[in-house]
Amino acid sequence: MTKLHILGGLGLIMAAGTATAEGEISLLTWEGYADDSFVAPFTEATGCTVSPKYIGSGDEIITALLAGRGDDYDLVSPSSDIVDRLIDAGKVEPVDMSRVPNAEGFFGAFKNPDYLMRGDDVYGVPYSYGIIRIIADGAQVTEPGASIDLLWSDGMEGQVAIWDDIEAVYMAGRYLGFDNVYEMSDEELAQARDALLRMKPNVRKYWFTAGELDTLYQQNEIVASNAWESTMIELIRAGRNVVEIIPQEGRGGWTDSWLVVEGAGANDCVYEWLNYTASAEAHAAGFSVTGFGYANANMSESLSEDDQALLSQLNMDNPNALDDVDWWQPVNNRGAYLEIWNQVKAASN
Repeated sequence: MTKLHILGGLGLIMAAGTATAEGEISLLTWEGYADDSFVAPFTEATGCTVSPKYIGSGDEIITALLAGRGDDYDLVSPSSDIVDRLIDAGKVEPVDMSRVPNAEGFFGAFKNPDYLMRGDDVYGVPYSYGIIRIIADGAQVTEPGASIDLLWSDGMEGQVAIWDDIEAVYMAGRYLGFDNVYEMSDEELAQARDALLRMKPNVRKYWFTAGELDTLYQQNEIVASNAWESTMIELIRAGRNVVEIIPQEGRGGWTDSWLVVEGAGANDCVYEWLNYTASAEAHAAGFSVTGFGYANANMSESLSEDDQALLSQLNMDNPNALDDVDWWQPVNNRGAYLEIWNQVKAASN
C-alpha cells in the first residue's frame, strides 16, 4: 500500500465514522505527533483544525498543567512515567471509550493498561511506544560492541550527543548496574551523577528535539548518541550507515497516550482526534514519520513496502525485541533526579 492510499483511507475512515465537528484542538505534544501528512486529512474530513506546541521533555507537560496553563490545551501526550501525576492532580479527565471505537483494534497490552486506570475510569488512549536507541555512525564505529560504555569511551571527546531528559539519569543507573533505576537511593543517584560528569567531556551537545540530533549527524558533528527511532529513520533514508548497540545493560522504553485536559472533553474535535489517532491507518501514517511502534495491532497491514522494511530493520516486528526494554515507570523522588540532571548540565567540563 502506498502512502497516498493510506492517507486516502484516513479520509474515508473519518468521513464514515462521525459527522463533521468543525472547530479547533490545541495539543501539547511530541515532535512528529501532529505532522501535516496525517493532520491535513483529519482536518479535511472533520473540519477540525489542529494547533500543536511541541515539547522536548515530558516535564514540560507537568509544568504547564500544574502551573495552571491547562486552559491553553485540549490534549496532551505524556509518557507512562508521569501520567499518574496528572491524574492525581485532577488536571486530566476520564475518557469515554465508547466514543473511541478504533481502540478495539489495539494490542491487548494497550487495552486499559494499569497506568491509565483509576477504578473503572480510563484516563487516556494509548498511542505510541518506543525504545531509547543507542546508535553510532557506522563509518566511524565499525565494532560497536554490546555496551553503552561507548558513550564514556576515551577517544570520544566532543563526539557524543545525549538527550536532555531525565532518561540520562536512568541510563547512568543502568550503566552502573543498579537493580531499579526508577527507585535509586541518594547514594545511587550521587553515583549516577558522577558517571554522567565523567561522560561530560565526550558530550558535544545535550539535544532537545529530534531535529537537533538529526542536524548533528548530518553535519558530522557527532559519532554516537542515544536517539529516538525517528532519527534512525531520517539517517537510514539519507543513506547513512547507522549501527545500533543493543546494550547488555538494558535500555529505556516509553509508551505515550493521549490524555484529555480537564474540561476539554466538551470539545467534539477532541473525540474526533482520539478516534482518528487510534486507527490502524493513522498509526501507519504516524510510523512513516516517526518510526515508533503504535498501539493498533493492524498497523502493519497499512504500511507501504518501504515502511514494512523499515519496521523490520528497526526490529519492531519482533515481539522478543521488547524483552530487554526497561520500561519507564513513575519516579517518586523525581525532583531529586531532575536536580541531579541539572547539576550535570550546569557543571563545566
